[in-house]
Amino acid sequence: MRLAERNPQAFGVLVTLAGVMIFVPDALVMRLIGGDMLALAFWRGLLSGVIFLVGVRLLAPATMPGRGEWFDLKGLLVILTNAGGVLSWSSAMQHTTAANALLILATAPFIAALLSWIVLRETIDRATGLAIAVVFAGVLTIASGSMGRGHLLGDFFALCNATTIAAYYVTLRTTGNRNMLPHVALGGILGGLIAATMADFAPVDSTQIALIFLSGAIILPGAAGLLLLGPRYLPAPEVSMITLLEVILGPLLVWAVLGEDPGQRTLIGGAVILVAITLHTARRLTRSESPA
Repeated sequence: MRLAERNPQAFGVLVTLAGVMIFVPDALVMRLIGGDMLALAFWRGLLSGVIFLVGVRLLAPATMPGRGEWFDLKGLLVILTNAGGVLSWSSAMQHTTAANALLILATAPFIAALLSWIVLRETIDRATGLAIAVVFAGVLTIASGSMGRGHLLGDFFALCNATTIAAYYVTLRTTGNRNMLPHVALGGILGGLIAATMADFAPVDSTQIALIFLSGAIILPGAAGLLLLGPRYLPAPEVSMITLLEVILGPLLVWAVLGEDPGQRTLIGGAVILVAITLHTARRLTRSESPA
């Protein structure tokens, strides 16, 4: 019997942890590639999009969108939010530190809560509202440290990235059992094509080509695919707790290998964000495990 059937929770933990660990070196690989990040966004979007389309076509052809499902409202929203994510993430990495980009990205679940309140009329309890306020206080602390270091624009792009990801997940909550990976693929390709119109393409050597392939064809689709699968087997709080590893280990890896110092205020603001997320997630886990 497969692990997914025998112990769904253990399978969910393994899948989510694998997705996170695949994604941890992503920021470092992007830094090692160097050059214009929008040029890299083109290759990342194109490679990951093609991998997703080919994978769904070969492994789950019956789940491909039918006529009228490719570009209906929900399909378009997934395509556009994913395209925005491709553009904003690379722009953030171009203009701010990896630590700032990843820590601000950690606000996405709370932005999703706000969007769900606005769009889906879901309520926000007092504890979540407090966590949202604390998380954004952490973002403001990070941004205050960026003003004198020329990173404020990149922080803005990182916040845009968190917002597009939040909008993407809110949209997914309305799609039911539809397989939206083909739309994710089209979004990646669209984002890459838009990036190409603004990118400064420069010659690359064989090492950079290998790293571009690693980033766009392995890390991005591998991590995204596993992180989409994990929440089917785990409650959202547990997924959030595991994905915190990415936010912590990613900047530390860049700092250790390349010496990219995140700065004191980023460390303080990041600590505020991580503590708020940890306490909020722990509270939700405790409530979900308590007897009815």
